[in-house]
Amino acid sequence: MTISFLIITVVLSAPPQQGTAATPQPTPASSRDTQLTHCLVSLIEDVQVPAREAGALTSVAVVEGEYVSQGQLLAQIDDRQPRLDKLAAELARDAALTKAQDDIEVRYSEAAFAVATAELERALAIDRKSPGGVTQQEIQKLRLAKHRDELQIERSKLEMRIAKMNADVHQAAVKSSDDAVARRQITSPLAGLIVTLFHEKGEWVAAGEPVLQVIRIDRLRVEGFLSATEIGPEEVAGRPVNVDVQLAAGRTARFAGKVVFISPLVQAGDKYRVRAEVENRTENGSPLLRPGMTATMTISLAAGQQATRTLR
Repeated sequence: MTISFLIITVVLSAPPQQGTAATPQPTPASSRDTQLTHCLVSLIEDVQVPAREAGALTSVAVVEGEYVSQGQLLAQIDDRQPRLDKLAAELARDAALTKAQDDIEVRYSEAAFAVATAELERALAIDRKSPGGVTQQEIQKLRLAKHRDELQIERSKLEMRIAKMNADVHQAAVKSSDDAVARRQITSPLAGLIVTLFHEKGEWVAAGEPVLQVIRIDRLRVEGFLSATEIGPEEVAGRPVNVDVQLAAGRTARFAGKVVFISPLVQAGDKYRVRAEVENRTENGSPLLRPGMTATMTISLAAGQQATRTLR
């Protein structure tokens, strides 16, 4: 019994084998993320929509704070003159087309040519049967008449072609008038929010002068700085991000996105600029993330590090 007790004691007091050591816990994902504080939220698209033609504003179809879609009509410049020009061009085009399609002159010339040919052949036949029955002078006149009518056919066909070309010219004038009408319609170049009206209905605007300001609010950019001595650009390029901002009443909100741009310039303090784009959300019709806010951006590096190890 004493021997058994000693054996048990030795076994229990022996050090554990290397193969039975506890498996190390994986590093938390947060340790493979990098955080940028004091990031600036800004706009991706901010457009001051100009008037493409000078004129008086006959209508302004939107108000500040209104959401608009791409291509939506925002304002209208007086277009009465180009519409009148279009009407005149359409009438001239239709007249030219009518003339181009009218082959009466061609058919008449062909009939006259047939008559002249028959008269010449009759005179020649008489002259063959009875030499001198028709004078040579008369025969020459008949030949000239035949040739004249033959040329008249070609001239009539030429006039039809010219009329068709005139119709094309007037059609181009119609298109030009259409463009002039369209250029007096001020439409939104993007889907966004109207933030400023620079002019009201009835005011005169010059060509190139801003009329409205529209911004894209559904997607925003967030920019911050990373240390060039701590993390390389290749580690953050294209990586997913989470952006946290402080809202009113102590609330916070998080937005997802990814890194879209890394500046090749290293600035003072060995810092380089990193830009991400995130999808915005609205609450009670108002965007939660707004340009000018300060945010904290967390870049996930886990997948990027794994890819680096795989490439090696």
